Amino acid sequence: MTNLNETLFPNDINTIYQKYLPKINPLDIDKIQSNIWDIPYTISKLSYLVHSHYRYYGKFPSVVAGQILDQFPMPSNEHYVLDNFSGSGTTLVESKLRGIKSYGIDISWLSVLASNVKVNFVDTNIIKRELTSISDSFYKKVNNSFFPSSSFVDKWFSAETSRDLFLLREIILNMPKSPEKDFIVLAYIGIIRRVSKAFDGEVRPHINKAKKQRDVLGAFHKKIRNMCNDHEDYMQLISEETNSKCFHGTNTNLPDILNDGKCHLVISHPPYLNSFNYSPVYSLEFYWGEPFENDYANGKKNLHKEELTAHPANNKVTENYFMHLENCYRETYKIQRSGGYLAIIIADCTKNGELIPVLDKTIDIAKNIGYKPYEFNYRTTHYGLGKYAYKHRADYHGTGEKKDGILIFKR
Repeated sequence: MTNLNETLFPNDINTIYQKYLPKINPLDIDKIQSNIWDIPYTISKLSYLVHSHYRYYGKFPSVVAGQILDQFPMPSNEHYVLDNFSGSGTTLVESKLRGIKSYGIDISWLSVLASNVKVNFVDTNIIKRELTSISDSFYKKVNNSFFPSSSFVDKWFSAETSRDLFLLREIILNMPKSPEKDFIVLAYIGIIRRVSKAFDGEVRPHINKAKKQRDVLGAFHKKIRNMCNDHEDYMQLISEETNSKCFHGTNTNLPDILNDGKCHLVISHPPYLNSFNYSPVYSLEFYWGEPFENDYANGKKNLHKEELTAHPANNKVTENYFMHLENCYRETYKIQRSGGYLAIIIADCTKNGELIPVLDKTIDIAKNIGYKPYEFNYRTTHYGLGKYAYKHRADYHGTGEKKDGILIFKR
């Protein structure tokens, strides 16, 4: 079947999250219901509303979460969705748009910050007034400001950029805690890569010798303005009564609050094997964000360093990767009741040209835990084959064996 969203829904803010849902076509290849989910849209189209607040490398398309949520509605208002690899909060954002209660968990405090800022109500008038105050303070102090110097800082930032980032950080640190401050902290974190010497588009930071230096305060102003505009649009579509929250922790030991038997749907997007590890990707953000960590880490400082390692896919990494998946889905199985669903967004990979059948292995893991295969969907990629994409790792077009899947199981 083919979605008719492009013709049914006009291009306005009230329906934007339904406009780009996958085009679904059934496959007659498996005993299990199987489909192709084609998403022929650009990153910019899929980054509507607050999805564009924070550039998150390795994020799955917003409309994948949306399609799953539409396909598996909650039995009641008390039931909820859990994303056990929350990332930048894609599932939580799409859930809140639909009035669905949702929780997330992530090992990175940056992800927790991004997820919670996206789904929270804020007063953008306060944020704009704070921006003026921050700018006034910045201009008064900038000529006498200290800037850090180290081999790491000097490699990635000019002296002027380091000075301005340091001063801006000090001003924000002195703000009283509030949802508006969290919003401003995320905007600050969000400009780090932009004002660095690194390529904006590559996943892991690499020096771009041709990159022009960007003004820190100018980039910060632009980021705040764009985020405020998007957040104002988002808040028109959501209700404060819809609970959404991301926890800082590990998905192999879920918070006690989730042991209530109300988790109807788990949407899970693990790191792709042999793709990249997140801590090195966000090394610049972790460096400049370190003084903010205590506010968002729930007493678990540096927990992100214990992330699930996905690269390189040597024997040890691959074994630990699948062991982690087994452990985290045993946790979701514990908290779900019969009739619940688990949707895993995951992909095959290659190592030295040899296929590692991640999808098949994941299916076996879920079945051994007790989940029953319900529907297997295979996703085509379009936007992910651009200049900076790893084509040898993530090309899922054509007739090759490597697949990018949305595997759905029933509890």
